[in-house]
Amino acid sequence: MSSTTLVISKGGITMLSPGTIINHRYQILNHIASGGFGDIYEIQAKNTTKILKILNLQPVRRQYHPKIISLLQREAQLLSQLNHPGIPKIPAEDGYFTWQQEQQTLHCLVMAKIPGKNLAQWLHDNQHQPISGDLAIDWLKQITEILHEIHRHHYFHRDIKPENIMVQPDGKLVLIDFGAVREITNTYIGKLSERQEVTILISQDYTPLEQIKGQSVPQSDFFALGRTMVHLLTGISPSQLPKDDATDELLWREQAPNVSPALADLLDDMMGLFPRERPQSTTIILQRLAAIDNKLSWAESAPPQRDIKKPQSMRRRMAMAACLFLGVISWPFAAPKIAVACNKRGVELHKDNRVNQAEFYYQCALLFKSDYAKAHYNLGYAYEQQQKRELADIHYKIAMEYGNAAAHSNFGRLLVLDKNCQAALPFFFKGLELATKNSVKYALLANMGRAQMCQQLYQEARYSLEKAIALAGDRPEAHCLLAPVLEALGDRSGTLNKLDKCPGEVRRKLPELDRWLIAQTRDRLLQEQKHR
Repeated sequence: MSSTTLVISKGGITMLSPGTIINHRYQILNHIASGGFGDIYEIQAKNTTKILKILNLQPVRRQYHPKIISLLQREAQLLSQLNHPGIPKIPAEDGYFTWQQEQQTLHCLVMAKIPGKNLAQWLHDNQHQPISGDLAIDWLKQITEILHEIHRHHYFHRDIKPENIMVQPDGKLVLIDFGAVREITNTYIGKLSERQEVTILISQDYTPLEQIKGQSVPQSDFFALGRTMVHLLTGISPSQLPKDDATDELLWREQAPNVSPALADLLDDMMGLFPRERPQSTTIILQRLAAIDNKLSWAESAPPQRDIKKPQSMRRRMAMAACLFLGVISWPFAAPKIAVACNKRGVELHKDNRVNQAEFYYQCALLFKSDYAKAHYNLGYAYEQQQKRELADIHYKIAMEYGNAAAHSNFGRLLVLDKNCQAALPFFFKGLELATKNSVKYALLANMGRAQMCQQLYQEARYSLEKAIALAGDRPEAHCLLAPVLEALGDRSGTLNKLDKCPGEVRRKLPELDRWLIAQTRDRLLQEQKHR
């Protein structure tokens, strides 16, 4: 056996020379590549050739060493759990180990050697000739099935690109380099919602915007895979393809004229700007691929995904290219200002009853500032107006978490409309503690009066509604709601007075008042019949 020898490169990176024995069992054959905080070697182990990854921490500040080491350990943990022909295997014994070399602790990962070449090399060797649509479907299906296995174990890859996909001599693909893999845990989800530090890994051309922000999700893998397939279908790197000025989306179809519209649509969906616009699972992608394979339309083979809708018009994405450009190049300094501008524009459109367009701008605001309470409230209200109750509830609840008083009012009001009046009251009380604007206090008091009237707490309802009127006597809602309360308390003249201040268009927006008026009309007609 050869003695251990070190070679120092010009960059100061420690390299191991051929013949070096690692961990008393692995012999270095040659150095293959460097990058991603590591060096890759071909090694010999019991007459079998394998691959060895060794972390190289020398160029990295010491404070980041634990994070980089944890990434390698996470990679080893996942690879030991997975059993799929498209995922590299690691030995059951000593797959991950540390090795003391002089005064260095080397962190090592041993993997099976994958025969063949990565797709970047494959493209280069084939003079960047585009692949056929049939081969694209085959390869897309293979990688999606690999992702299905990864996502099934609650991980996602975060670094899909041609360099990380190997094509073997038999045409089978293997996804490699799991150094960026991330487990989906409650802690990770909590970090996303609380904007705590999350490792950001970026591969130019293939990384979606939410990952650049440090908020990657499983659908981030679909974006990267879509971009990879477009690269293969056109033979052109995504950075070299033209983009839509309004949306920043790739304009690639003219470079791949033989691709079927159904496959092109799927890839465009996978590259959607927002994660919610992309297919939400590997199962959906595989279903759509099966439909394409069977020469069926997606609509014929499976139902559409609920609540995953792309904007109806390009105008709903107006100025997004500018937003993205500013947000990416000057993050995080410009992002809050972009969020405020998006929200402001959304409010303007909302007031003009252009709710769909307003919804887009609120989403734009949240893309750049996920804890923006006003945008969550506004988006919740837009969803409510579109009768998307579940989505409205989600954004009202997030806005409440960030202390938005108006969200307490609207969420409580929806509970009242559901006849869950007792449960609504705490939201109104909490909202009143938070509210600073009289307009919001008015809404909270008026809705509190509704909840109290619903429970036949007429004295309490009268008190709440009169307080609302004291804040804004020119607004009609509290006057309208006070009419049935006063009638229940026997104040006939007060009831008529409040009805005089309650225009018809407002009555129709208050279902409890409408029901009361119908009941009053019915009782009056019955009384008139008795006296005939």
